[in-house]
Amino acid sequence: MAHETDELPTVVRRMKAGRMLVAGATVKEVADALRMSPVTVRRYQLIVQAGGLDALKLIGVGGRASALDREALDWIAQALQGSARVHGFDSDAWTNSRLREVIEARFGVRYSRVYIWQIATNLGLGHCLAKSTR
Repeated sequence: MAHETDELPTVVRRMKAGRMLVAGATVKEVADALRMSPVTVRRYQLIVQAGGLDALKLIGVGGRASALDREALDWIAQALQGSARVHGFDSDAWTNSRLREVIEARFGVRYSRVYIWQIATNLGLGHCLAKSTR
């Protein structure tokens, strides 16, 4: 039976890396193809060697449960697909910092910049975040 985390982009990517390793790809090939660090791919390789793809699938997604429910995540997804100007910023572009500010103001929770990126990525909208810091 599938868990809701099985469909998260981070889990899908991890499993793709595992399947590539099982098929004979090198750590470098996997790292380059999936834009992962070689250290992460080597860790996945050790897990796959010890317990197969099932063991890789059992790795948690990390951290505590989010304070954001499905309704909040849907709101964030909608916001990211629109202009940042709507939320008081001086340009249309979304950045990690801007999303962080909006989430804190709207939902009263403050997340690390890494988790903000993870939220956007899990929503399939990581590409909406510009590389600048503001």
